Amino acid sequence: MEVYVDIGGRVRARRRDLNMSQEALARRAGVTLNAISLLERGVSSDPHYSTLAGLAGALGASIAELVGETDAPKAPALA
Repeated sequence: MEVYVDIGGRVRARRRDLNMSQEALARRAGVTLNAISLLERGVSSDPHYSTLAGLAGALGASIAELVGETDAPKAPALA
């Protein structure tokens, strides 16, 4: 049984909460703008662990939060 996890939706919501553009997130996370766009639109739904780690760090979140495993407190976003 597969379970759908809306990683892209969580990334988009956190990015918007931080008033951050996709371009800024891509730079901070060390991924391409295209990767952010595909993830947020749900075209890419299974990102590599290193991508998740970069996104989590840039967004001040944990990987577990991005994949919906916990409601752990958020760390401050990287400046």
